[in-house]
Amino acid sequence: MERIKFDPAEIKVSALDGELQIATPVTPRENFIAVIEGKNPLWFPMSLESKSFTPRIDPDNISRAFVFDGDTPYDKANYGGPDMFGIEWVFVPVAGGSMVKPGAPALEDANDWKEVIKFPNVNEWDWEGAAEANKEYLTSNGIKTLTFLNGTMYERLISFMDFEGAAMAIIDEEQKDAVKELMNEILEKVYFPYLENVKKYFPQIDMISLHDDWGAQRAPFFSLATAREMFVPILQKFAAKCKELGFIFQLHSCGANELLVPAYMEGGVQYWSGMAVINDKRKYYDTWGQDFVFGVDPPAIANDMNAAKEDLEAAAKEFCEFFIRDGKVHAIASIGRSNPYFKECVYKISRQMLNA
Repeated sequence: MERIKFDPAEIKVSALDGELQIATPVTPRENFIAVIEGKNPLWFPMSLESKSFTPRIDPDNISRAFVFDGDTPYDKANYGGPDMFGIEWVFVPVAGGSMVKPGAPALEDANDWKEVIKFPNVNEWDWEGAAEANKEYLTSNGIKTLTFLNGTMYERLISFMDFEGAAMAIIDEEQKDAVKELMNEILEKVYFPYLENVKKYFPQIDMISLHDDWGAQRAPFFSLATAREMFVPILQKFAAKCKELGFIFQLHSCGANELLVPAYMEGGVQYWSGMAVINDKRKYYDTWGQDFVFGVDPPAIANDMNAAKEDLEAAAKEFCEFFIRDGKVHAIASIGRSNPYFKECVYKISRQMLNA
């Protein structure tokens, strides 16, 4: 990407409401893609430059209480209910999300999946109607991201078997082969045609985010060896399909998952947005930052709406100086609902550092 020096006129703040407005020299989409492709961006790309898309055409998004699309606002009273596989979810208003209806897992032994699991025919969904309803919603000049909320792997297995059953099935020699067969069948019969329909009806989509949590607060749910055996081959196939269709492949995988980063990389994941605080992103960046793109987290002061400008400037300078090395950056700044002045400082400082 051609180097374009920073012009202070790029940054404008509305006199009416104080809203930050930035006239970027290239679109945020182009800048974001440059990092994913291993090229050098013009500024430190930020997660706020991505627009999330979880359309109601997918029953998972309704059952999980996570509809973000361009249709009329979804009535939260209708959240919960069956997902695309017919698994019943219960919306919990105080948590703002849903859980599988407890007490009766659909699948108790993975070997029985052929008799128990009913696969949806995603080709029968009203893709044309959804495309029409979302034309305006998907007109942003940033990255447009469609999320698979239940993953194709561990979280989907948990929805079928409950947590204990899924945890046992991936290490039980009598169930492991059945789990592998089930996950491959989900890819071939559901997720691949799903992706093909997304490509056909939502050509605006740039990135596919697979939501599959692999860890808890202190450690992963399973070992790296288990991840490599059970999940890496599935990740690789999903990644290959994304590449075939021209999608960036992001994995949203929560938990203290340092030990599993090699599995993400081997699986073909291009960008991992792991949880803040419990993951030492600076350590990870030192170790893998030249080979892998992380969502990296700003200091706590970035979210302080009352912080002094000089303190925000100092924090932004330190943040940029750590992650921008030799005039290059290989990360996405996980900056969303942060202090607007911190965002402004990160943009200005990184523009100057990357285009000196």
